Amino acid sequence: MSPESQPVTLADLQRWFSTERMSTYVRSSQTTDCDVIDLYVWNGRISKALLEDIAHVEVLLRNFMSERLARACGHEDWYRNDARFRFNSSKTRRFETSVTEIERQIRHSGKPVTPGRVIADMSLGSWCFLLSSRLEQTVWRALRDPANGGMPNYPSCKRAVFENHVKTMRDLRNRLSHQEHLVLDNLTDENRYLDGQCANLDWIARVIDPKAADWIRSQSRVTALCARRP
Repeated sequence: MSPESQPVTLADLQRWFSTERMSTYVRSSQTTDCDVIDLYVWNGRISKALLEDIAHVEVLLRNFMSERLARACGHEDWYRNDARFRFNSSKTRRFETSVTEIERQIRHSGKPVTPGRVIADMSLGSWCFLLSSRLEQTVWRALRDPANGGMPNYPSCKRAVFENHVKTMRDLRNRLSHQEHLVLDNLTDENRYLDGQCANLDWIARVIDPKAADWIRSQSRVTALCARRP
């Protein structure tokens, strides 16, 4: 018998991935009367589909922010302009340290350090930091300034609301990147959670560019996968 044709059981998955991890899927399968293994496979697939959507929105976000910050200071390496944006407090220079480490890693890879490479390597956590209240009078002001492109699709320009949406995306990305489950014991709660996360991603994309939001939604596999939940 070839390895592909060998039957896999719940006991196998518990041995490979731990009984504790599989307990979530066992409980959920009991409430929806579905196969545990099918549910585990589905969870992995919808997680990857959500990560695809997050990737689109994250790149859209960083390009949107980077473009406006570059216009505000007149050069592409805006992340080095602490005098204008005041990224670093008197107690910590965490942002500067993060940028320096990104540049070091780029050099170590044998590539030239360019603003595009540095910006692409910034973590989603860094973009959340740039949206924090401490930088409202510098970074946020530059983002909403019409002279830099502004935020024509977000007329209220409420920083805290925008930040909270981006933080929600960051938390979801971290959850999925650490292979945490999306399935819940209660199917209604699960559907509500997934709908809310999708709506959040759409909100971020839409206040940046409605056309981009429509395209991202049209490419998403999430809705089709939700319909095929075991």
